Amino acid sequence: MMSCPNLNALVWQHLFRNARRPFVWKSGRSIVPNGNSFSTETKEIVIPNYIPRGPTDILEALASTVKRDPTAPHFKFHDDPYLIPASNHAKRTYALAQEAGRKAANWIKHEHAELFQHRNAEPFIQAFAPAEKLTETTPITEDLLKKYIHTAQVANAIHVYGKLDSAAISPETRQSFLEFVAFYNEDDQLNQDFVEERWFKSGMKGKDQIRQTWKNNGLAEAVFNSMERKTPEAYCALICGMAKHGKAVGAWEYYNQMLAEGFAPNLTTYNSIFKIAGIVREDAEHQIRLIDETLRNMVHAGIKPNVRTLNSILESISRIPIYRVAREKSLQVLSDFKSIGVKPSLGSYYFLLKIFCREKGPINNILVGIVNRLEYEMPPLQDLHDVAFFAEAMRVCNYHLEDVQLAKRLHDLLCLPQNQALIGDSYKESIYYRCFLLLLTRAEGPEALMEMYRHLVPNIYTPEQSVFEAVVKSVAECSAVHYVPELWSDAVYMDMGERESILEVLLEALASGSGPDSNTVSDKDDVDPVLATARAITAHVDNFLKVAEEKNRPTSLRWTGSMLGNLAKLFLQYGDVASANAIIIKVHTLKNQLSSFFPVATLNKFYESCIERQDSAMALMAIDYAVEMGYDESSSMAKQAREQLKLDERQQEKLNSILGSTSTTSEES
Repeated sequence: MMSCPNLNALVWQHLFRNARRPFVWKSGRSIVPNGNSFSTETKEIVIPNYIPRGPTDILEALASTVKRDPTAPHFKFHDDPYLIPASNHAKRTYALAQEAGRKAANWIKHEHAELFQHRNAEPFIQAFAPAEKLTETTPITEDLLKKYIHTAQVANAIHVYGKLDSAAISPETRQSFLEFVAFYNEDDQLNQDFVEERWFKSGMKGKDQIRQTWKNNGLAEAVFNSMERKTPEAYCALICGMAKHGKAVGAWEYYNQMLAEGFAPNLTTYNSIFKIAGIVREDAEHQIRLIDETLRNMVHAGIKPNVRTLNSILESISRIPIYRVAREKSLQVLSDFKSIGVKPSLGSYYFLLKIFCREKGPINNILVGIVNRLEYEMPPLQDLHDVAFFAEAMRVCNYHLEDVQLAKRLHDLLCLPQNQALIGDSYKESIYYRCFLLLLTRAEGPEALMEMYRHLVPNIYTPEQSVFEAVVKSVAECSAVHYVPELWSDAVYMDMGERESILEVLLEALASGSGPDSNTVSDKDDVDPVLATARAITAHVDNFLKVAEEKNRPTSLRWTGSMLGNLAKLFLQYGDVASANAIIIKVHTLKNQLSSFFPVATLNKFYESCIERQDSAMALMAIDYAVEMGYDESSSMAKQAREQLKLDERQQEKLNSILGSTSTTSEES
């Protein structure tokens, strides 16, 4: 009799063999209630249909269970307190420095390839191996040229092509080389692994600008002209390369030449022509006519458009300056493509937003319909412009519609695990969160604003100076002074503590309160957090200016009259007389260096405090500043000092010297 384990193995082998079709297995199980009677219970096991799985499905399922931790830095930074950047400058520097280290290691690997010949990976991954060097003894063959084309080594491929006899190169290899140099424009491209440098470079470029980088009369055109028989594939390669690198007029000329010779372009070539339609035809009417004519040519050639065709047409329409014409044509194109089964991608919605929601155009709510559709069905990533949608949509929410509820719905869409990669590079991510926070500062209360602020700052997003100032001003307008200590801490952490405008808004926010709050939880020294923050800012600025002076280092940070006025006002609110006196002494010392006047209202309040405390010395200092600045209140202040302060002979003389004997006599009379 067969043993039980072997029987189980055969059963499971039979099940998996038949897993592609529904299978029902009936098992009999004997139940013995007592020693004399037996009963059998039959249970059906239904094997589900086989589901095809990809090689990364398990990894994707595991990744979907891990959410982004807003309290942790980006994974590209070292998880070390001393190596976690907070400011935008530090993030950029750290990311580029780490990438520079990888580039240096890559350079060493290629320069000293003999030291890296070990092959531990099975199967071997050719991309990780050092690139072979071209030497004088390297045999120049067509196969070597094919290898360099396949591995995208532009410089080596060009060198080998120049060494080969032109007649010995097969037409297929020549066509592949033409496509290769036209696509890369004869330049070696940055390694795909070095994303940071490419991201920051893209942020430096102007938006929606097509720059001409095509090499005129270069190798690509020379290879094309050297062909005895011009093929449709050769025309397509040259046209696509020119359109990709900004040579719109040249691409249009070769396209017309191709049609004149009776050749039919392929789908990629048509898409390239649609992209440059707004450049070769500046007038709106001629642009639309060119688009319609090209679409008719596609129909006659039997070529069905795809979503990239739709996006290319919408990109050209977005450059039409006349709002009405662009809007009507885009809706017509969208309807036509829908009729042939082409669904829009996120890139299509991106161009629709650029067409309908222009900066100086009328208000349009097309984004509401787009978000409704995306909440129902999110299209997959299909086009390079898809990653630009969320940044543009949030810009529309902020500047065009000013709709915070729509912005929240958009943000909820982005936060879905499958959509987080759609935010794009660091430049687009910065635009997205900048617009989101700016909208929240205008439309939400301090509690909701600070909740989102804490979620984003500083690991996900480091606010620019203008955004941070808007957050502080929004908090100050609602008199939510208890958030200012936290914002000051973030300002120091993000290297904004030495910026004059940041200090101005922070001190103004601190002084906007009404004084000590009995419900505020004090720290261990029984110092109110707001008062402690004011003292910390004073010490921070004094120390920074002292170090700059000692090291003879130029700095743009200076004490201003408004900054000192807000500090004095706050210290008086909290009864910190010593700190208020120190501020007035600073004002008296720097009165000829301050870029703005000390507020007269705060000066009066301080003076009244001196009268109450019978502090003659500080009162005279306040009168001296009022006279120096020409305040009208100086006369009444001097009169009040004579009447309510006990001045000794020396102080009387000082008051006389401040006001002058004539003004003093007139006051006595």
